[in-house]
Amino acid sequence: MSESFKLGLIGAGIGSAHATGAKKVPGIEVLAVADLNPARGKRLVDEFGVKRAYTDYKEMLKTERLDGVAVGVPNYLHKQIVIDVLNAGVNVLCEKPMAMNARECEEMIAAAKKNKKHLIIGFMHRHRDDSRALKQIITAGGLGEIYHADAYALRRRGIPGLGGWFTTKKMSGGGGLIDIGVHILDLTLYEMGFPEPVSVSGATYMKFGHKKDYNFVSMWGGLVKRGRFDVDDFVTALVRFKNGATLNLEVSWAANIEKEGMYSVFMGDKGGATLENGVPLKITTEHFGKIVDIIPQFAKEDTWATQEKNFMEVCTGKAKPVAPAHQGLVVQKIIDAIYLSSKKGKEVKIS
Repeated sequence: MSESFKLGLIGAGIGSAHATGAKKVPGIEVLAVADLNPARGKRLVDEFGVKRAYTDYKEMLKTERLDGVAVGVPNYLHKQIVIDVLNAGVNVLCEKPMAMNARECEEMIAAAKKNKKHLIIGFMHRHRDDSRALKQIITAGGLGEIYHADAYALRRRGIPGLGGWFTTKKMSGGGGLIDIGVHILDLTLYEMGFPEPVSVSGATYMKFGHKKDYNFVSMWGGLVKRGRFDVDDFVTALVRFKNGATLNLEVSWAANIEKEGMYSVFMGDKGGATLENGVPLKITTEHFGKIVDIIPQFAKEDTWATQEKNFMEVCTGKAKPVAPAHQGLVVQKIIDAIYLSSKKGKEVKIS
């Protein structure tokens, strides 16, 4: 019997999703979790069968013989923890956003190269069954040349943990854009084949989260009274690419809108596609001399399990990374440019 792939978790919050996915993958053993909150770590031991819990990730790295670690902590902690894990000789799956800014991403990539370890990013929407089906269609030329895409991550009232680290810029790096916008931006770029971005024109807004009477139905993470809100709750941007393609991005944590959701619309010269989380994939094209809509059928698979399986197979030399770190850097460069463009009030170049 072959030896199992020993996975560690840093951060027991999103770590529970990694643990759930990993349990569905033959060959992965979730060996340990590190979290500053002992109760959260114990929960993963009790409910998910994780072997041991630590309150100090450095102690976990010294004690356990791990093949890979999934890092899921507040954004401002990503860089140092990822570098520490890589320096310990362990591969890393880092949650999105990759870091606070592109400079930090570059430091993380340098650490991976120095230690000859894998660093992949937790862009889990790439691993959805519908996302993978569309990628296969696009790769086969089904849409032809994709010259434009619209990317939306929209919530009517969906600010997470208002007043906590999510809404504090020095800890998060930004608001809705860096939290949920990063997912749809990455997924759309991935489907487009990651064209090289050259410029961005963006605008960010703060219209709801700073109000004392912010009205909401529910809130993930809970309200932190007397906390901060100094980040964006709506963002719009136009990204231009070297190949002439364009991408329109809209992201809201809070806005007076009717349609909510996370979806991308692709325009190709042979066909188009609408990819929306939780909605059947649709291809809009021509066939038999007629204008037609196609709803592809494909096997349903667990998104998190697929992601954890890819991490294991990358680390064991059996597969290429679906979400490599150098693409995470490109995503972060675009995010940085959107914030800079909004600050300057004009289009900015991406080096």
